[in-house]
Amino acid sequence: MFRKLLITALLLPAAAGQAQVNEKAYAKFDFIPGDKVLFEDNLANERSDEIPSRWMVAKGKVETAKINNELVIGLLDGMPAMYPRQTGKNIYKERITLEFDYLFRHNTKTFMEAWNEGLMSGGEYFEIQFATDEERDENVIKDYWYNLSIQSMGAVVMNDFSAKYSTGEKMDAADDLYKDLMDKWVHVSIAINENTLRVYLNSERVLNAPVKGKILTFQFQTYSASGKDDMQVFIRNVRIAEGGADPYQQLAVNGRMIARGINFDVARATIRPESMGALNSIVKMMQEHPELKFEIGGHTDSDGDDASNLKLSQARAEAVRDRLVSMGIDAARLTAKGYGETKPLSPNTTPDGKANNRRVELVKK
Repeated sequence: MFRKLLITALLLPAAAGQAQVNEKAYAKFDFIPGDKVLFEDNLANERSDEIPSRWMVAKGKVETAKINNELVIGLLDGMPAMYPRQTGKNIYKERITLEFDYLFRHNTKTFMEAWNEGLMSGGEYFEIQFATDEERDENVIKDYWYNLSIQSMGAVVMNDFSAKYSTGEKMDAADDLYKDLMDKWVHVSIAINENTLRVYLNSERVLNAPVKGKILTFQFQTYSASGKDDMQVFIRNVRIAEGGADPYQQLAVNGRMIARGINFDVARATIRPESMGALNSIVKMMQEHPELKFEIGGHTDSDGDDASNLKLSQARAEAVRDRLVSMGIDAARLTAKGYGETKPLSPNTTPDGKANNRRVELVKK
């Protein structure tokens, strides 16, 4: 019975659609991810209805599932919890970023149907715990003893600090239901440095909390999921990266910078809206330093045909150049060149190594 209900939910047309995000909403987005990938999982080579191979399941039912013909991870039943397998027991860095997409779904109904019938309250949530259950020692992780909670209506809570999403279009003014949080994928960006944790939902910085302590892992978990007739949470596109130093400092030291925050649709040169944080940062830097000129280099991993990779990397480099020009940068200050898979930063033997190699790099001329 459970399997039948789950498959029905995954085929609901209203819930299976992709979030339609207006790029203008990202015009002031200021999130910049770390420049070295520690963990990235796009679920390549995974199978539906199996435990995702790059994750440790701490408890409950966690499986890959298909939504709109795309593999995602479902936190399905039994107080499910999972954390990245490949990061080891301690991923602590002074500067670290976490990105992912989430989707709240009722098993058999749309969000509004479940809301109107009293089956969803808007307070459904999932959490990020900053250590495994076995390693959760308050003396070590300090402020990270408290879990980060994200609710289906857009509330974000960390210890005594809380805030609520307020940017999108409301479905119902009285109940604070936002269309871009309901039955749609929501992009989350989390930036952590020595004393601050910032959380963005889509383009909005929702929470800015002071924190001290160590992060041992990122454990996704929820107590709201039920495999029978309740809410489930789905996760996709998880990336953990370290670094995130000021771009101009990177240039001063290395003569180049990796624009890790510039992302593209799979196998295409279409720039994704969440790339605006990195693009805004580059534009600001070039406006403040008019002497700067760059070669924009596009780089891929080794998957696929060499010639196709070279062509794709050239198209992506040109797309970035064209976007920067449209944002006010003189075209004479920018060139674009695709390198395909010829200049890897890491061996192309692991998913994380390949993730490091897929990049846009700006080299000072």
